[in-house]
Amino acid sequence: MVYDPARFLAGDNVPSDVVPPDLLILNQPIANFGVFARLWQHTDYRICADGGANRLFDMFSDGREKERDDYLPSAIHGDLDSLRDDVRAYYAGRGVEISKDPDQNSTDFGKAMHKISSRRSSSHARKIFVLGTLAGRVDQGLGLLHEMIREETNDPNLQLWLFSESNLSFILRNPRNTVLGTLSSELFTENVGIVPVYGPAVITTSGLEWDVTNWDTQMGRQVSTSNHIKADEVHIQTNAPILFTIERTLSTASLGTRRAQ
Repeated sequence: MVYDPARFLAGDNVPSDVVPPDLLILNQPIANFGVFARLWQHTDYRICADGGANRLFDMFSDGREKERDDYLPSAIHGDLDSLRDDVRAYYAGRGVEISKDPDQNSTDFGKAMHKISSRRSSSHARKIFVLGTLAGRVDQGLGLLHEMIREETNDPNLQLWLFSESNLSFILRNPRNTVLGTLSSELFTENVGIVPVYGPAVITTSGLEWDVTNWDTQMGRQVSTSNHIKADEVHIQTNAPILFTIERTLSTASLGTRRAQ
């Protein structure tokens, strides 16, 4: 499997032969407008998980209200217990679909994922960008990783990319994986981690400062965190799914001071 994470943070349009990913906005602070705007540009279906609509709405304040209509989500979905009345009225008045799922055995993340899945065939490869956070409460960050693992386990054609405050994280499930363009794009730093969140794994890497061969990795034992990318192609072999996480550069973060035209 080949991954090209810089493609969706670049300003250029993605080639027409690429199926546009979906964008899921969680009820967590949107720390970087520039990253948000790029992800919006490269997606065609954008859904707010309940109070995620509040976060989207609140980005356009302090004199930027006129821009709000340029970023209308496709849908707002969840149990709607967090959706503010003013936000609901605004988006409903502009024709945004607002739907409620009262199931108390699933999170708003899970509810939104179910709605996304109902739109597309599960027999085709799909990408979903998740705009969320791993900062703040530890239990919520771990819960978000749990949701990612569960969704991908249930759908082998699904690929979730988590864009948190300053990192991009995704799960490598194939025995052989290649990550392209992280250095040449200048959108990422060299800082990378390979974390066996599913359980024990045996990995072999090339392109890192501290490469390993047939290396046992397991939480509570040895884990390849605080590693560095040293080549524009990173190759990772694994016998079990692992989490790949890479830090974005400050130049990417600085996009937050700019507004999309």
